[in-house]
Amino acid sequence: MTVIPNFILKRMYRSGSLRRLELGVGFDIVNNLGPGQISKLNGISMNGTLYEPSRISLLIGDEAVAGESITEENPATFFLNQVITCVIRDADLPDGSYELTLDLVSREAGKVTLTVKDSLS
Repeated sequence: MTVIPNFILKRMYRSGSLRRLELGVGFDIVNNLGPGQISKLNGISMNGTLYEPSRISLLIGDEAVAGESITEENPATFFLNQVITCVIRDADLPDGSYELTLDLVSREAGKVTLTVKDSLS
Protein backbone atom coordinates (compact mmCIF):
# COMPACT_ATOMS: atom_id res chain seq x y z
CA MET A 1 0.00 0.00 0.00
CA THR A 2 1.06 3.54 -0.71
CA VAL A 3 1.87 5.95 2.10
CA ILE A 4 0.66 9.44 1.22
CA PRO A 5 2.54 12.23 3.00
CA ASN A 6 0.45 14.82 4.87
CA PHE A 7 1.73 17.68 2.68
CA ILE A 8 0.06 15.99 -0.31
CA LEU A 9 -3.09 15.12 1.66
CA LYS A 10 -3.39 18.77 2.77
CA ARG A 11 -3.95 19.71 -0.87
CA MET A 12 -7.17 17.70 -0.73
CA TYR A 13 -8.60 19.91 2.02
CA ARG A 14 -10.64 22.84 0.74
CA SER A 15 -9.20 25.69 2.80
CA GLY A 16 -11.85 27.84 4.47
CA SER A 17 -14.55 25.18 4.10
CA LEU A 18 -15.08 24.59 7.85
CA ARG A 19 -18.61 25.82 8.48
CA ARG A 20 -21.83 25.34 10.38
CA LEU A 21 -24.44 23.25 8.63
CA GLU A 22 -28.05 22.45 9.45
CA LEU A 23 -26.96 19.07 10.86
CA GLY A 24 -23.80 20.23 12.68
CA VAL A 25 -20.43 21.31 11.28
CA GLY A 26 -18.74 20.28 8.08
CA PHE A 27 -15.76 20.71 5.81
CA ASP A 28 -14.86 19.74 2.26
CA ILE A 29 -12.29 17.39 0.81
CA VAL A 30 -11.61 17.49 -2.93
CA ASN A 31 -10.34 14.21 -4.33
CA ASN A 32 -7.48 15.36 -6.53
CA LEU A 33 -5.46 12.12 -6.22
CA GLY A 34 -7.57 9.66 -8.21
CA PRO A 35 -10.59 7.42 -7.85
CA GLY A 36 -10.69 5.35 -4.69
CA GLN A 37 -12.63 3.71 -1.94
CA ILE A 38 -12.80 4.39 1.78
CA SER A 39 -13.07 1.02 3.54
CA LYS A 40 -13.14 2.34 7.11
CA LEU A 41 -13.73 5.69 8.76
CA ASN A 42 -12.00 5.78 12.15
CA GLY A 43 -13.17 9.26 13.12
CA ILE A 44 -12.55 12.98 13.02
CA SER A 45 -10.77 14.92 15.76
CA MET A 46 -11.22 18.64 16.25
CA ASN A 47 -8.84 20.26 18.74
CA GLY A 48 -8.38 16.90 20.42
CA THR A 49 -12.08 15.97 20.67
CA LEU A 50 -12.74 12.71 18.83
CA TYR A 51 -15.99 12.31 16.92
CA GLU A 52 -16.80 8.66 16.32
CA PRO A 53 -18.06 7.34 12.95
CA SER A 54 -21.60 7.15 14.37
CA ARG A 55 -21.64 10.99 14.45
CA ILE A 56 -20.18 11.43 10.95
CA SER A 57 -21.74 11.46 7.49
CA LEU A 58 -19.94 11.83 4.18
CA LEU A 59 -21.84 13.67 1.47
CA ILE A 60 -20.53 12.16 -1.75
CA GLY A 61 -22.34 13.47 -4.80
CA ASP A 62 -26.07 13.17 -4.06
CA GLU A 63 -25.57 10.44 -1.46
CA ALA A 64 -25.19 10.76 2.31
CA VAL A 65 -23.08 7.90 3.65
CA ALA A 66 -23.23 7.18 7.39
CA GLY A 67 -19.72 6.86 8.82
CA GLU A 68 -20.47 3.66 10.71
CA SER A 69 -21.80 1.99 7.53
CA ILE A 70 -18.43 2.21 5.76
CA THR A 71 -16.69 -1.17 5.87
CA GLU A 72 -14.40 -3.31 3.74
CA GLU A 73 -17.54 -5.03 2.42
CA ASN A 74 -19.40 -1.72 1.97
CA PRO A 75 -16.83 0.92 0.96
CA ALA A 76 -17.59 4.53 0.08
CA THR A 77 -16.50 5.21 -3.50
CA PHE A 78 -15.27 8.60 -4.62
CA PHE A 79 -14.09 9.79 -8.01
CA LEU A 80 -11.36 12.10 -9.24
CA ASN A 81 -12.14 15.79 -8.56
CA GLN A 82 -15.25 14.90 -6.57
CA VAL A 83 -16.03 17.04 -3.54
CA ILE A 84 -16.77 15.15 -0.33
CA THR A 85 -18.37 17.04 2.56
CA CYS A 86 -17.56 15.57 5.96
CA VAL A 87 -20.39 16.33 8.39
CA ILE A 88 -20.14 15.94 12.15
CA ARG A 89 -23.75 15.69 13.28
CA ASP A 90 -24.95 17.61 16.33
CA ALA A 91 -21.61 19.37 16.80
CA ASP A 92 -22.10 22.85 18.20
CA LEU A 93 -18.70 24.52 18.10
CA PRO A 94 -17.81 28.10 19.00
CA ASP A 95 -16.03 30.39 16.56
CA GLY A 96 -12.29 29.96 16.53
CA SER A 97 -9.33 28.08 15.10
CA TYR A 98 -9.41 24.31 14.88
CA GLU A 99 -6.98 21.54 14.12
CA LEU A 100 -8.88 18.86 12.24
CA THR A 101 -7.68 15.31 11.82
CA LEU A 102 -9.52 12.95 9.50
CA ASP A 103 -8.54 9.32 10.11
CA LEU A 104 -9.63 6.64 7.63
CA VAL A 105 -8.55 3.56 5.71
CA SER A 106 -8.43 3.61 1.92
CA ARG A 107 -8.29 0.44 -0.17
CA GLU A 108 -5.66 2.04 -2.38
CA ALA A 109 -3.46 3.75 0.21
CA GLY A 110 -4.11 1.98 3.51
CA LYS A 111 -4.29 4.12 6.66
CA VAL A 112 -4.71 7.79 5.82
CA THR A 113 -4.48 10.60 8.36
CA LEU A 114 -5.10 14.14 7.15
CA THR A 115 -4.34 16.95 9.61
CA VAL A 116 -5.12 20.59 8.77
CA LYS A 117 -5.94 23.87 10.49
CA ASP A 118 -8.96 26.01 9.69
CA SER A 119 -11.22 28.57 11.34
CA LEU A 120 -14.91 28.55 12.09
CA SER A 121 -16.70 31.90 12.11
